[in-house]
Amino acid sequence: MMRTSFLSTVSLILALGAVGCGDDDRDDGTVDMGQPDIGECMRTADNETTEALCDDGLDNDCDGNADCDDFGCMGTDVCDDPMCTPSGVEDTPETCSDGIDQDCNGFTDCRDFSCTGIGDCGVENSNASCSDGLDNDNDGRIDCEDFDCLMDGVGLNVCSRESTNANCSDGADNDGDGMIDCEDDSCAREHIVVCGGTVPAESEWPALVEAACSNGTNDDGDDNGMGREFIDCGDFDCANTLETDVCHDLPRENTNTLCSDGIDNDMDGQVDCADFGCTGEQIVVCEDGALVDPLPSDSEITTMANALCDDGMSPDGDSFTDCEDFDCTGDPLVTVCPVENTDALCSNDMDDDANTFTDCGDFSCSRNINVTVCADAAENTTAECTDGVDNDGNGFIDCDDNNCSGNDAACGNNVPSP
Repeated sequence: MMRTSFLSTVSLILALGAVGCGDDDRDDGTVDMGQPDIGECMRTADNETTEALCDDGLDNDCDGNADCDDFGCMGTDVCDDPMCTPSGVEDTPETCSDGIDQDCNGFTDCRDFSCTGIGDCGVENSNASCSDGLDNDNDGRIDCEDFDCLMDGVGLNVCSRESTNANCSDGADNDGDGMIDCEDDSCAREHIVVCGGTVPAESEWPALVEAACSNGTNDDGDDNGMGREFIDCGDFDCANTLETDVCHDLPRENTNTLCSDGIDNDMDGQVDCADFGCTGEQIVVCEDGALVDPLPSDSEITTMANALCDDGMSPDGDSFTDCEDFDCTGDPLVTVCPVENTDALCSNDMDDDANTFTDCGDFSCSRNINVTVCADAAENTTAECTDGVDNDGNGFIDCDDNNCSGNDAACGNNVPSP
């Protein structure tokens, strides 16, 4: 099945006369705010991720995106476009405005997350930008119709959903769905700690959220419909919440060293070869989801990984080959590619790997556990978003940095510059 376009989806909805989530669907004379008027809002699931849910014409999770327009449907067979041939990534002003889906992820130009803040693709994720009646990020969605304004945990009062500890314990129906606080399915999330019976004091919430997001348990029982559970920091609920920093700035488990150290480095409940990140092009310590025995030495790993990263093939099927693949350039034990992954290279003010990102602004540095000069390179806490310093070295300071734009305490009334 070819992917349904956004315009054709909207046309179909209008033709059917669907009841939108922003309408007065309870006949009480009030408009149900917080849910966009796109797709028939039929909350039948917390996430729209399965083949069936992505092909039924409904907005099952009431996030304003139905079927293939929902980010959760990305990669499902029903939304795959066999006519799309990957040609690169969408991360420049040119590729973010050419009408082409370069990475074949189903989202073109400003509708692709990779284009956020690039060229004409601004940002729409603060109280100010989500209530000004403008399509600030040019993705076709305005204010509370925009997925960015509805993301859980960002603390946007103007598009409030019932999915924060404050909203789940205030006695109000914040999302206008007729369910209050812990009666609402949105409060059955990994990071919600006020719905276990006795409501703890607000001062206790941060510590309890941190514990819930680091206990190795899938507290809310959610998965992708294909057997992969979302646990702790591998769950958007924990990764996106501002109620704890426990999931911020964790190294990805995607190098030969991190995939064989017996540690759940990215705190997603999956250790070493069981982690999806350990299936990259350069990984030689894993075979069929288990550590190879005997485990090769570092020098042997380098020899084998170099061969995989210089054979002109993409064994992991991600459309990026050899040194064009971050799997190869981000692994310190791979030496065949130009790299930026040591303390020296990550502090020399040079783009050593020629990927347009320099020093701690390059994921090869900032997400590399072996790089110490970027250990404190983050910009997402209230302190870091108000100190006037470019903490992560990406060229954007405080509320002009996309990492800060979700911090309502620091940037709730600011609109980051495009």
